[in-house]
Amino acid sequence: MEPLGRQVYLTYRTMRDRLDEDMRVAAASTPQWIVLKSVGDEPDLSQRELADRVLVTGSTLTHHLDRLEADGYITRNRDASDRRVLRVALTPEGKQRRSELDAVVAARDRHVESLLTTREAATLNRLLATLQQRLDDHRGDDDVD
Repeated sequence: MEPLGRQVYLTYRTMRDRLDEDMRVAAASTPQWIVLKSVGDEPDLSQRELADRVLVTGSTLTHHLDRLEADGYITRNRDASDRRVLRVALTPEGKQRRSELDAVVAARDRHVESLLTTREAATLNRLLATLQQRLDDHRGDDDVD
């Protein structure tokens, strides 16, 4: 049996690889969906706030935003009260694209859930949420030998 952390990582990698393939079929990428979802969930975030939400560096986010803007999915506008800040918003096309990609993710989730019983899926979801919360609660006080 694999150590717990390695098993979580291997499962994540397998799920990410499968979702990446689903996104390629939809002519998209997982990072593109993550950015569109985050912007849609929290309209008018600054680029810095958005980078924090999607857990990437500012330069990596800029690369994604440049492409999304070129494709007509987002706009970036200067903040009226601080011209140094760029606010990101979905265009109508971006809202439609986000909806399409949400459907890709939902289909992948349904497939994953079909591999488990309803009870197993609920238990796994609860355990992963608990683990994530406890890891967040104990950030910085890890004592790894």
